[in-house]
Amino acid sequence: MMRKLPLIFSSLFFALPAVAQESEPSAPPGDVQADAKDETPAAVKPETPKAEAPAAATGKVTLATTDNAAPAKTTTTSQATTVSGPAVVAADNSWKFEYHGYIRAPMRVGMGKRDNPGPGQSSTTFHSPIIPDDQYLSWQSSPHNKTDWAELFLSYGNAFAKGTVSIQGYNFADAGFSNPVTQLGISDGYVDLTPDMGYENMRLALRVGAFSNKYGSAGKYDAGEYDTYMFGRIHNAGEALHVDFDLDENNSFWAEQGVGFRKPDPNQYNNSRFTMLHHEHIGFKHTEAMQFTAHYLSSWTQEEERSADPGVGVDVNGASQTPYTIPRPAATSITHVPDGKMWVAGIDARFDLSAFGYFYAAYSHVGLDNAVTVARAIEVIHSSGGGEFGLGVVDNYLGPSCVDTQPGGTHGRAYYPQPAGDFDSGRPCSYGNGKVDTLLAQYEFSLTNFLQQSSGGQKFWGDGQDLYLKLYGMYNKVHSDYAPNDGIHKLKFGADLSYSILPWLSAGVRFDRLQPNTKVPEQSFQILSPRLVFKSNWNTHEAITLQYSRYMYNQRECAGGVTPADGVVLQPNEDKCVQPPSSPVPPDGFGAGYPAQTAQRGAPTTRPDVNVFKIEATMWW
Repeated sequence: MMRKLPLIFSSLFFALPAVAQESEPSAPPGDVQADAKDETPAAVKPETPKAEAPAAATGKVTLATTDNAAPAKTTTTSQATTVSGPAVVAADNSWKFEYHGYIRAPMRVGMGKRDNPGPGQSSTTFHSPIIPDDQYLSWQSSPHNKTDWAELFLSYGNAFAKGTVSIQGYNFADAGFSNPVTQLGISDGYVDLTPDMGYENMRLALRVGAFSNKYGSAGKYDAGEYDTYMFGRIHNAGEALHVDFDLDENNSFWAEQGVGFRKPDPNQYNNSRFTMLHHEHIGFKHTEAMQFTAHYLSSWTQEEERSADPGVGVDVNGASQTPYTIPRPAATSITHVPDGKMWVAGIDARFDLSAFGYFYAAYSHVGLDNAVTVARAIEVIHSSGGGEFGLGVVDNYLGPSCVDTQPGGTHGRAYYPQPAGDFDSGRPCSYGNGKVDTLLAQYEFSLTNFLQQSSGGQKFWGDGQDLYLKLYGMYNKVHSDYAPNDGIHKLKFGADLSYSILPWLSAGVRFDRLQPNTKVPEQSFQILSPRLVFKSNWNTHEAITLQYSRYMYNQRECAGGVTPADGVVLQPNEDKCVQPPSSPVPPDGFGAGYPAQTAQRGAPTTRPDVNVFKIEATMWW
């Protein structure tokens, strides 16, 4: 019999903070990284895993890269999501060194066409893909053609304490060009404490330092098919505390709470400021069959005004003027705005349906009040905070951030290159006031597992032939202070089917449909990607993927003329076609400069690609 705690301990659960979920690094503007994970500590129950679990090595796992490989990772008894990599749980107090890592190295080639090739020029062109879905921090993001990424986690510790440092980055310089912004360097550094509480039905874990925990991962062992987080991946320096309590042999309860802060990038084009964060979570788990969790995260700013670079303007006669007498050619971050706030609340549930597969469903509500200044303390539903470099919830959902370009204005441009609206000229824009309601679901089904378990056999762990299906979708409803976006609906859905043919070969196909704006159906598009995956065994650490993607657009090029939307006159050619991802960055971004997004969108060099080819190597350890 377990020793039961006095009732007084039960009153502490809702006050105790949390350590949970996997982590991912911060991203500068234009970042397109994807599913980085870290080894999260969590209060690990010191017991032997169930016999049906696979006997694979622990560490980084991304099922999408191994086509239904065995779930080679440990799980906690009452964690909201699975944990990537084990905590140090040595039977004694001996100190041990651990290292885990992940590499994704794709060769991606987009194929285009010259309408009027010159002498010695082919009509067919090859280039870095020009596609609307390869910005990780964009609602249009999809996993079809992710860019490169690498990470390494180094840990040292024992059963009580463990320190971890991560090194992360993207844009492999040897195959491209040197860009220091993409080499994130030492991204995380933190210490985990997992003390023995003296009660076998209670476990506690404390994390202190700079870290990124994740909440609301749709996948069974990863961030899900959209590789995003329904409630948030926090990016902060602070503390987080997690407590597990076993109610009996089959039911357990956990509670979490954390406090931290995020320092913003001081770049003059970044609106975000020093941001505070607190978050609370509770969860209930019944064996491995059911998990239910509730989440609340809040981030806010109340920093002093930043100094704005006055710059130099030019009057109508061409003479230099200070202050400006016409729209300023340089930009500074926004000033003289109220303190901002962004908060997220919601619930999710995950079910292991035995022979019938796995199901996840979640609802989240994001509330925003002047959130244009809120930094990336919370990364949620494909967005980086409130207004960080145009990659936040404001620009992804509510509309373009406000910019004052009028004479004597006190506000600066939000970021480059998108020239958001300016509130004095009458062109609409958003200060970050609104809300986003989101529903997300994911279902996974293994035919071999169904046949084995329905006939009374063991659970199938991927070590044989199998037909594996994933169905997924996300819906968003937007309310915004930016009139054209108020009331819009966003919807994306898809399916992935893979067939493990031989230990070294599997084949698959993925289809996604994305509808960014119900008011402008011309922006919708779909992607079909057949693939072959080569590996050394049914369940292994590496995969080589050969893939072709066909992009199909409702409207590939913008039509001419001026388009009214809700009574507001928009710029010519602005919205009646597929849109670039959020805050595209030169030189590779589709529609990288503002002129390319408007009048020049019809030019051959700015048309999105129809055909993309990829050879990709992935490995985890």
